Amino acid sequence: MELKFSTMLRKRQSRMTILFFTASLLLAVGATGSDDMEDYRKFIRNVSREISGLKDKYPQLQEFSAEKNADSEHLRITYGFRTHLSERSGGWVSGVPNPDPDGIWFHIDLHDPDSTAQIHTQPVIDPQLAFGNKIVSFLILEGAATQSIREEILSILKRHGAGTSIVPDGTLFRLDS
Repeated sequence: MELKFSTMLRKRQSRMTILFFTASLLLAVGATGSDDMEDYRKFIRNVSREISGLKDKYPQLQEFSAEKNADSEHLRITYGFRTHLSERSGGWVSGVPNPDPDGIWFHIDLHDPDSTAQIHTQPVIDPQLAFGNKIVSFLILEGAATQSIREEILSILKRHGAGTSIVPDGTLFRLDS
């Protein structure tokens, strides 16, 4: 009887250990995912705040607001100033507001490498950027009469941790710049 009880106790301890290990693993994975999501939100907030700080240098940013144009829940920043409907058909440019000569439109987002959203399935955009396990999309249209802000925004993205990436077969490889 004592041998049977001892065997039962070991089996029960073994099951408890497995359950504890499984629960710990799930909590650890959940915590990492949560931490990553907070890092992504923080990236969007910080990038939008820094872009907002460029208003004095770039008049086309005069209506940009980190609070209004950044959406940290959906991990994106979108801004348009003095824009009109596109006169083109086809391609991503036809689906977004186009700038007047003194205007600008840009969109920045973080998305999964396997996203099939139309805005994420455009031909290769140079440079390709990544932050954590996400791809950083940066699309911009600038009016002919504006001082270009493209390189300044790319610098901001990189300063906040975006690095060059290569995405073969949907697998993300990050190369820090």
